[in-house]
Amino acid sequence: MSIDNGTCQLSFPLRGEIPSAETLIVRDIDIVGAGSLRRHQLEELQKTKNIILYTYEEKIPSSVFAIYQVEILRTLQWLRPVKTERGPALNLTEEQKGLFSRIFPETEKSLGSFAAKVRDEYLQDMEWSSWLLQDHWRYFVGYLRQKFPENRALLELAHWEWTQAWIEVQPFEMIKPEADLVTVNPSLQVVSLSTNNPVLKRDKGLYAFVYSAEKSTVVERQLDVYEAQIIDLLQEDRKYTPTQLVEMACLCDEITPQLSSVEWEKKFLSLRQDAIIFSV
Repeated sequence: MSIDNGTCQLSFPLRGEIPSAETLIVRDIDIVGAGSLRRHQLEELQKTKNIILYTYEEKIPSSVFAIYQVEILRTLQWLRPVKTERGPALNLTEEQKGLFSRIFPETEKSLGSFAAKVRDEYLQDMEWSSWLLQDHWRYFVGYLRQKFPENRALLELAHWEWTQAWIEVQPFEMIKPEADLVTVNPSLQVVSLSTNNPVLKRDKGLYAFVYSAEKSTVVERQLDVYEAQIIDLLQEDRKYTPTQLVEMACLCDEITPQLSSVEWEKKFLSLRQDAIIFSV
C-alpha cells in the first residue's frame, strides 16, 4: 500500500516484487516475534531500505500483552527501524478479511459464494488472542472441518495453504544436532493429499514442508514411503548416527520392495540436501 511517493506499507505474506520506495512501513501485528522466512525477508530489506515500525499496543489483548512486550523488544534487536511510532487507526476485522485472502487464496476460490460467510463467521466466533495478526487463523482448518467434514479436497487445500503461511513466520530454533547424530528439521510439517489435487497441481501423496535457513526459503517435497520411514525413525525416542539410521532402515521389512543399504543411504542424503533432516 502506497503512503506517499517515497513510502510504502508492506503487506504480509510478501508476494511478488518488493516496492521500489526508499522507506517501507511494517506493523508490529505483522512482524513482532516473527522468524523463519519473514525475518529473513525483513533483514534483507533493511540492508537497502529504511524501515518505519507502526505499533498497535491498544489492539493487543491483555492476556498476551506481557508476552508481546517481551517479543517486541527482541524484535527490535534485529529489525532496527529508523523510527517507531503509533500506527494510524486500524479496523482489525477488515485487516483480518484481507489477510484471509492472502493466506488462503485458493481455498477462498474453492469456497466460492460461501467464502465470505465462512470467513465472517470464523471471525465472529474466534476471540482475538494474539499479538500477531496471522495467528488468528491457526484454527481455521479445524473450523472448516466442522463446516465441510466430507469435502476432503477442500480441507487438504486449506491445510496446505495454512502450513506454508505458518512455516513462513514461526521463530524456529535451528539448533545444530549433536556431533555425529541425525535430527529432524524443527520446522517440519507434513500434509497428506488423499487424491490428486488439480488446484494445487499436486498428485496424491505425503508432502513435507520445512524452512531451509541455508536456502532462505520454504522447501516443499513429496515423500515416498522410504523417506517417510526415515523420518518416522528419527521421531522416536532413540538417537541415531547416519550409519545407525541406515542400518535400522534396512531392518524394516514392512515396505516392499526392500532397499539395499546403498539405496537407503541415497534416501538419507536426499532428505539432508533438502534440509528435512540435519546431521553434522
